[in-house]
Amino acid sequence: MFNVMIVDDEPIIRFGLKSSIDWEKENLKLVGDYPNGKQALDAMEDTAVDILITDIKMPVMDGITLMKKALEKNSKLKIVLVSSYNEFEYVREGLTHGAVDYILKPTLEPETFLKTVQKCVDKIEEEQSMDRKLEYASRSTDAANRRKMEQEIKRILLKKNEDVKSESIKEMFADPHTIVLLKLKEIDRVEEDFGFLYNSLIFEEIQERFYQEMDEGICFLVSDSELIFLLKKTGDPLSLTHMVKEKIESETSIGIIYGYDVVQNVQDLVKGYYRAHSACRRYFFHSEKEVFKYRPDLAKDVPAISEQELEGVLLPFDESRSQQFIEDRFGVWSSESMNPSDIKKEAGNILKTIFIKKIDLPLLMEKIAIIEASATLEEVRKSTLEGLKACAQLLVNGESKPHMDNELLDKALHYIHANYTEELTLQNVADHIHISRNYFSILFKRLMDQNFIDYVIELRVKKAKELLRQTSLKVYEVAANAGFNDVKYFSKLFKKVTGQSPGDYRLNHEQ
Repeated sequence: MFNVMIVDDEPIIRFGLKSSIDWEKENLKLVGDYPNGKQALDAMEDTAVDILITDIKMPVMDGITLMKKALEKNSKLKIVLVSSYNEFEYVREGLTHGAVDYILKPTLEPETFLKTVQKCVDKIEEEQSMDRKLEYASRSTDAANRRKMEQEIKRILLKKNEDVKSESIKEMFADPHTIVLLKLKEIDRVEEDFGFLYNSLIFEEIQERFYQEMDEGICFLVSDSELIFLLKKTGDPLSLTHMVKEKIESETSIGIIYGYDVVQNVQDLVKGYYRAHSACRRYFFHSEKEVFKYRPDLAKDVPAISEQELEGVLLPFDESRSQQFIEDRFGVWSSESMNPSDIKKEAGNILKTIFIKKIDLPLLMEKIAIIEASATLEEVRKSTLEGLKACAQLLVNGESKPHMDNELLDKALHYIHANYTEELTLQNVADHIHISRNYFSILFKRLMDQNFIDYVIELRVKKAKELLRQTSLKVYEVAANAGFNDVKYFSKLFKKVTGQSPGDYRLNHEQ
């Protein structure tokens, strides 16, 4: 909708101009009418105007003066002059300075006036279309250049090549940059709940929006679970990182960890990437936070206790002594002197050392798998102590008869195939076959060689293909009938899996 302003010192002319057009029907908004150029110009300070309809001769400030001053404020303003027969020299001057057209008061007809206004609208829309094309061309060129830089930087990081020869990369890093590494929180659980493709879809959408909205900087996926921002350091890197975080949080609710460092020059690029990595791993120790700065004093890792040393401490088994040992090790783990993967391995080895020859192996491995899936140190501590207690209880009570895993899986698969087009979660199926969520997740992955949700997604995509081939349902109806409650996510996932959009797939498989 475009804004229109009318200026004329004769009230009856203003009234006639206002009432001769159905402004709303023409997608126009009449934002004011004024008796002289001075009042109109003052009003333009607070109100944007697209079309100005002004008399030529007026007191205080005439129309030609108003026109010149208004065009200084907005060079794209479209102006229609209202004149009498004896004012043609003024009209000529107005047309010379950029007026679109003029209308004569004595012969003013609503149809003629409407066509003149529509002529202004056509010119505005034509200019806007041209501006969009120019902006698109400019953005496309800029995006292509940034994408090229993105690929060059990605190769440098993955090959750990500190000897950078690219002149464009050297020129970019003539100024310090903040490197921000994004990692998904609890990635194993995200993949378990949404599938292995979900991570990359989320990060690809963030990357797409970055290139649409940011004029500077580079953003790219290093892996399905990692996204990098390289932004020119224009201030405090912590504030810059929080700006990235706030922007992303306004667009997605998924949990993300942010690790950052400053890259002073191009030779520091590879080190900066690994320092940002190191910063991200601090979430394991401080899960109440999401943004982390690289700390060089935490860069060296203390090795885990060997299995032989654990045997000397933990055997023969005493539950109270083992609990105290875990609490003591938790104090060491909390110092951030060990790599999180080594901590989880050591915690699993504690249970393995004590119970490897004492209880059924699948039950023990289930407890160790829960430890390995822990996303935070507190989860490691909790799952290790709970695993110790559960395994010790088995020793006291005697082992229960092991689950008939194949029977459980058959029962689960039957339930999945009957309900996959409805809302279906890992917890739903685990409850149906009366085992824990964690045990079902491990069981399904072990026997089917893939995550539960990835299996469900395969079924849903297969159903969607069938519906696209055999029905005329709209894409959003296909999505809903195949079990996807978000058509946008369905379309992106379908293309990721099949290499074709749902529409293209239907066209290529018409019967």
